Amino acid sequence: MEQTFNDLYKEQKRQTEGRLFGFVLRVFVETTTGIIREHAILIAEGNAMKNILANSRSAAIISFILCLPLAVPYVIFMYDLEPLIGPLNNLLTVDGQQINNLGRIVIFGGLLLLPVAFTLNLQPMLIRAEPEQKRTLHAINLILGAAILLLVMMTWGSLILESIYCLQGIRCD
Repeated sequence: MEQTFNDLYKEQKRQTEGRLFGFVLRVFVETTTGIIREHAILIAEGNAMKNILANSRSAAIISFILCLPLAVPYVIFMYDLEPLIGPLNNLLTVDGQQINNLGRIVIFGGLLLLPVAFTLNLQPMLIRAEPEQKRTLHAINLILGAAILLLVMMTWGSLILESIYCLQGIRCD
């Protein structure tokens, strides 16, 4: 590496009579752009995402973060957590009755993110290191997967139940 650097410096000095600082700056810029270009190629090919999802901890953390927008309001409203229910109700509704646009985004976005989080969470268990090797079960992914599945069943189930009641004319909120 040192020999290559010296050869490049001597070649540059012979061609342009440049100074050491200019040469070092040019090599630094070229090296930096090369590193950025190589990482951009890796990201474009999708290798970074594959590596993130192959790690059970990172997949669990990403899934947990994706569940938070719906899980936190759901827990607050279902268990009537008094210090939090008032401000959250004012934030997501108009006059405490009608759901505003932010409330719709939280509800529908959260409902759509839950299956995505569940799928991403189980991804590390579907990957095999070698074709003959067994799949490994990770405790953190199993526990979080069960919790996400329970949240999916409770939210989607209550939505379906509410729709059935409304279609029968029993109650429509």
